[in-house]
Amino acid sequence: MSKKVKPYKIERVEELPLPKRKLKEIVYDEVIKEILDRPKGYYRIEIEGKKLKSMYPAFKKRILAKNLPLKLRVRGSELYIEKVE
Repeated sequence: MSKKVKPYKIERVEELPLPKRKLKEIVYDEVIKEILDRPKGYYRIEIEGKKLKSMYPAFKKRILAKNLPLKLRVRGSELYIEKVE
């Protein structure tokens, strides 16, 4: 009998290799935590290498998921977070 060659390979590993790039999403959580530690008010947010279009949904998702007392505001091309409590 001839063995059929499979187009894939399955191999067991002991642990996952480390990711090649660092997770940058932690920055958003750090910003939120820092704002929650500050007094009530408005805070302009700038993250190096991030655009408004990528920051807004990331913050919005975290604020809604955790039901935080924060509101997002966009003025021009800048992002502001308002701490309401």
